Amino acid sequence: MKLPSTTSKLLALQEATNAKLHARLSEIFQRYRSLAFIRRNDNLFTEHWTPEVAAAGYDFDGFEIKGTNIILHGVESACGFVYRINIALPLETIDDAAALEADFRRQRSESKAAAELSAGMIGAASPPAV
Repeated sequence: MKLPSTTSKLLALQEATNAKLHARLSEIFQRYRSLAFIRRNDNLFTEHWTPEVAAAGYDFDGFEIKGTNIILHGVESACGFVYRINIALPLETIDDAAALEADFRRQRSESKAAAELSAGMIGAASPPAV
């Protein structure tokens, strides 16, 4: 790839690249933002929300690369508070929609299995009703 020869053209290229990257990562974040809440299984959370409902108000706010993962940051402002979430996705799958979807489904099934196991353990530990 040949880079522009002037600084102003290089800055313009960076601005255009950042805008396009932000748009693409925003689409990915919108699809997979519920991953931030997928492992929540406490009663207060599950009585009021699903991961999808809890994540619905969050908008993409940026990203960072950490090792082999890309971390997508989200932010929501509500009632005078700023809430932040992060989701980590394998960097190697960022261009492969099918691989991202497979990873998402894997994490959802692991979360569901862990919740069912936890519920089963709680039920087994409860004394019998008299």
